[in-house]
Amino acid sequence: MAGWWHEDTCLLRPVAPGPENVVSVREQASYPLMPFSNRVAGGRFSFGGVDYALSRDHRETRHALHGNALYAVWEIAEASATHALLRLHAAPERQDMQFFPFRYEAEQLYELWAGALHVRLRITNRDAKPFPAGMGHHLFFPRAPETKLSFVASAMWENDGDMLPAAPSTVWREAFAAGKRLGDEGFDHCFEDWAGTARIEYPQLGYGLALEASAGLGHAVLFTPKNKPFFAFEPVSHLNDAFNRGDDMARHGVRILNPGETLEGWFSLTYLPCPA
Repeated sequence: MAGWWHEDTCLLRPVAPGPENVVSVREQASYPLMPFSNRVAGGRFSFGGVDYALSRDHRETRHALHGNALYAVWEIAEASATHALLRLHAAPERQDMQFFPFRYEAEQLYELWAGALHVRLRITNRDAKPFPAGMGHHLFFPRAPETKLSFVASAMWENDGDMLPAAPSTVWREAFAAGKRLGDEGFDHCFEDWAGTARIEYPQLGYGLALEASAGLGHAVLFTPKNKPFFAFEPVSHLNDAFNRGDDMARHGVRILNPGETLEGWFSLTYLPCPA
């Protein structure tokens, strides 16, 4: 998603085209996370007694990152002034996307109604065998010293030296529940048992945003890179590196999709002219 505007205000991260007026997908205002969110350690996971290797990320070279759907060419199945349906037929042999060893079909539906942006995500197993799946959306927002974020989650997972979740912690739970300014702290962490609602406030600009997500997107990743005028808050289905949690994959939000089964989730963003 290149951006979302309300009147003259850019509500997601502004996008600046690079050479030849091209915008890299990783510089967009948002992009889909399918068929998994965040990192898969070492670009490897095991499922059904088989070891699989994934393409490692060109920036995070230790791990696979963000799935492969963001790199693909999607089909515009429907489009109007208020909605767009995008569809993807993913297969291991496709050359326009990073490798994933199973076939799947994905959809993104964007709609504007009732003063909000609504996004529905779907992934369907089109393979002959089951596979682990997850989803989410990488949303980037403008960031200033006064920007405040509030949401409720049971815990944040502390990372180890490889930026993989090591242990849950409640150290930031009360601060974000009350509403925390996004200052100098550097977050790149996954929060579990997220309540599904968040509020972003821009008091210096006189507006805010309400984010709501379905129960299936029960985790959230907060990314606040230092010295950057943006941050990311990502509604996702599972814990980072959950593909490597063995028998605990499902407990950490991964869904095992049998052939023909579908995983679905949705989120919405609503403009708030007078934040509290």
